[in-house]
Amino acid sequence: MNKTFSEKDMFFIRNIIIFYVVGVIGFSIKYTYGLFIYLTPIVLLMSLGLLFYYERNNITKKKILFYIFIYISSLLVEMFGVNTGILFGEYKYGIGLGIKVVDTPILIGINWVLMIYITSSIFTKLRPNFLSQVIIPSGLMISYDIIMERAAPKMDMWSWANDIIPLQNFLMWGGLAILFHSIRYILKIEIKNKMATPIFIAQVLLFIFIILLK
Repeated sequence: MNKTFSEKDMFFIRNIIIFYVVGVIGFSIKYTYGLFIYLTPIVLLMSLGLLFYYERNNITKKKILFYIFIYISSLLVEMFGVNTGILFGEYKYGIGLGIKVVDTPILIGINWVLMIYITSSIFTKLRPNFLSQVIIPSGLMISYDIIMERAAPKMDMWSWANDIIPLQNFLMWGGLAILFHSIRYILKIEIKNKMATPIFIAQVLLFIFIILLK
């Protein structure tokens, strides 16, 4: 038995693998493609639910307020960005992330919460300093975004004008990541979650497979 993961942990990890493999298959089949686009928000919420299940005994008021702040501020930034093109560039959201308000999916804030949470947890065992708690997690988020941006149009999450992803998108994404991670670092909010790395890897592999689909 892996000393890091218990039998219960391995149960969830196996199911994460199965779940995302089914996702790849669903997106690759013409007749189920549309259905799996509508299932994307459910996957996002299920990932959040699993992380919450493992975090449930370590929830503090400070953590709750911090992630509420990330959700609201990132949602407002995305609303401004998609309606002006000033921040990230010219893009528009599809139906892949569900219900929209002011042309912005209300779940996009959840995506920001998930990514800050997951990238915080992945590097939590490193010696705590600005490099390990802010710069490295933010760099991982930029790498994640580079991959996700290629898959997003195929999943009808969002698309870019003329199918060109502008450099400012990655600069803005990285800037927000550094801002949110810096606040977490200053507030000394520690995140430890065994499911963070498996979910992150599963999402990245899903995006890669979808990118490779014709």
